[in-house]
Amino acid sequence: MPDPTSAPAPLPRQAPAPTPLHRNRDYQRLWLAHALSGFGSQASAIALPLVVLHATGSVTAFGLVTFTEILASVLAGLPAGVLVDRLPRKLVLIISDVARALAYLVMTAAVLTDRVSLALALCVAVVNSVFSAPFNPAASAALRHVVPREQLPAALSLSQARSAAVTLAGPLIGAALYTVAPALPFLIDALSYLASTVCVALVRLPAGRPASSTTAPPAPSLVKDLGTGLREVRRSPFLRYTLVNAALVNLAFSGIVLVLITGGAHAPSGGFHNAVIIAASGAGNLVGSLIAARTTTTLPPRTLVLLVCWSTALFTPLLALSDNTVALALVIGACSLATPAANAVISAARLHSIPDHLQGRVQAACGLIPALIVPFGPLLTSTLLAHTGPGTVLLANSALLLALACYSTLSPGLRLIPDLRPRKPAAHPDPAPAAPAPAKA
Repeated sequence: MPDPTSAPAPLPRQAPAPTPLHRNRDYQRLWLAHALSGFGSQASAIALPLVVLHATGSVTAFGLVTFTEILASVLAGLPAGVLVDRLPRKLVLIISDVARALAYLVMTAAVLTDRVSLALALCVAVVNSVFSAPFNPAASAALRHVVPREQLPAALSLSQARSAAVTLAGPLIGAALYTVAPALPFLIDALSYLASTVCVALVRLPAGRPASSTTAPPAPSLVKDLGTGLREVRRSPFLRYTLVNAALVNLAFSGIVLVLITGGAHAPSGGFHNAVIIAASGAGNLVGSLIAARTTTTLPPRTLVLLVCWSTALFTPLLALSDNTVALALVIGACSLATPAANAVISAARLHSIPDHLQGRVQAACGLIPALIVPFGPLLTSTLLAHTGPGTVLLANSALLLALACYSTLSPGLRLIPDLRPRKPAAHPDPAPAAPAPAKA
């Protein structure tokens, strides 16, 4: 008889493969909710200043509405992050959508009855900004509950593709709707928020508020808690790196685009020139986001970020060598094609590394600082253009990207980026063959 102790041990059962994103219903609903909210916002963003300009006849009122919307968004950022961490995420998402839907239903009624005023437009702009502020960090935090860690880079790549598509199509559709009827963009925006509410309601998310450690001290007051996200960012070398990366990339590219658009304005075919540049940038972002869903699973995240940083740093100086529209569009398109992969792995790593009960505050802090720095890109670029040529200004902005590439190569924070690529199952050694049965006498 064979020795039962010599039988091979059973191999450990492998964990089941995660559900693909295209079959993950919770992810699909959350993705669609974000897409609907973004599409509605882009459509109405075109129409709101135009309606105000038509109703008041004042360019100052036009600018005041835009300025108020941006200012309210910045001021609401940190308080929104606190609320996202103190309330159930699904509740935050639903309240954000319902409030914005009501605001744009009121605006629709005002346009239909010819009762648009500057005060009403300012109120709608503030409501939209204040309730948009918690939606984005709450949606990002919710993503961790519906997508496994190894799928986060791919999920965020598809989120970038969604944003690129919405940015490309939203304003065009909004302008077309406004041409048909000025109230139509606002009605479509309100309906998109209501549809987003339905999608969010169907997503399975934790019912309670985000849980922290059982040994954590009681939550501080709301005012004291506003700085919690900033303090967490200051303590983390990786999070500090993400802020530097976002700030320098946005600062440089906002300046580069301004130079190219300004150059097109002085050209005989300026409208065509600018349309091609903007289309190349948008198309590059869209295609790059779709490609990034695969590239983020092949290369180590630090290697991928460095490749993108150095490629953009070496490509952008080429913009100063020619004013040919096609050549400029190819360079901008190539840069836009590369950046989504780096953005996806950085965003996924940040989302994974932040504890769940701090997601809202830290995400809000990470978005606030680049938002405060970005406006200085066009300001500094326009100042330089007044004193020197566009080629020099393009090289100056390219120097910022070169500085980022050097900083990224040496940064200890980037070395700490977590690797979220799917783990390969460990190879199990072949089981030892069972001992032969002893011969019978």
